Amino acid sequence: MLEGWDSLAVVADVVAGWCFWSLAHNLGHRWWHQDMAKGKQTFYAHGEREHHRVYDGPGNIQSRHKEDPKELFISFPLPVVAPFGLLFVAVYGLLRGGTHWLPFAISMYAFMLMDQQVHILFHKHEQLLGILGRLQRLHMVHHRTHRHNFFFVSGIVWDLVFRTARAPSEVN
Repeated sequence: MLEGWDSLAVVADVVAGWCFWSLAHNLGHRWWHQDMAKGKQTFYAHGEREHHRVYDGPGNIQSRHKEDPKELFISFPLPVVAPFGLLFVAVYGLLRGGTHWLPFAISMYAFMLMDQQVHILFHKHEQLLGILGRLQRLHMVHHRTHRHNFFFVSGIVWDLVFRTARAPSEVN
């Protein structure tokens, strides 16, 4: 390990990066869904059907992708969220001092990118297998309800903590 770096402190910084990203994403998505469910017209919510329209039901996935390719895979506007995250990296660095900001930043951005890529995967494929298939089905509950499964993979723990986790059979 790098000189002067304490393993336990690095682990704490990595966990803090995941925790910050996953909780912020969960809470941000809940807020967005509340506004969408009310049909609000804002820069981030365009009425309830906008979020669902491309993803609704089974069918020809290629025609759905053609319908609106710019909306298709949006889980969060990465070009906006990523630079905004630097503010939190700076604050974390000021609070923890030293080089603690680096593992925090690496963890936060790694989970941010993982969530983005897995979200794209969920919507590119009709039905995934194994654990990804299970998470994909849970994610579709999120698209159908506005009240459940705000997890985006790396933050599923928050749906357990907030009691918003639902299996597809629980909401049909």
